Amino acid sequence: MIHLVVRFADKARREGLLSLENDAKAMDVPLLKQGIFLVIDGTDPETIRDILSTDLHYQEMNFRAEESIFTTLGGFAPTLGIIGTVMGLIHMLAQLNDPGKMGPLIAGAFIATLYGVTSANLIFLPIAHKLRAIAGEEILLQEVILEGVLAIQAGNSPRLVEERLKSYVAPRQRAITLHARGGKR
Repeated sequence: MIHLVVRFADKARREGLLSLENDAKAMDVPLLKQGIFLVIDGTDPETIRDILSTDLHYQEMNFRAEESIFTTLGGFAPTLGIIGTVMGLIHMLAQLNDPGKMGPLIAGAFIATLYGVTSANLIFLPIAHKLRAIAGEEILLQEVILEGVLAIQAGNSPRLVEERLKSYVAPRQRAITLHARGGKR
């Protein structure tokens, strides 16, 4: 994304902001497309920041809502397992007159707890953590887009745009990216 924004900054600087219109039309990144069109339309920087930040905020809220579903399931699953165990033990207590049935009924009762704890820790909570990580990456990408659009509008040099946006990338990842590009800027 940084390389794309830098390319747009270079084109805008050489050919003017209107030269980005066709590129923006063909783009499949909604926030960048929206931002570029706002820049082309001559929208002031504060308005662009407000519009894109609001969009970013609501996307973040949607990510949190998706994550919370699985976090909630992870919290309730062990409780439901314990409820299943208690119900199984109640059924077992009804069979006290036949001690031979008690062993299998106790084992069956505790299986409910096993299912509850297992589903929480091996399914629901890992999904919630994965969704949180994906959301964090997506929000970071959106912030890069926001700052890139504002830098393009300000007419910053492509090198300055790149340096500003690289600050959003962890130093280790910057080194990996630089190495993948053959050590070139």
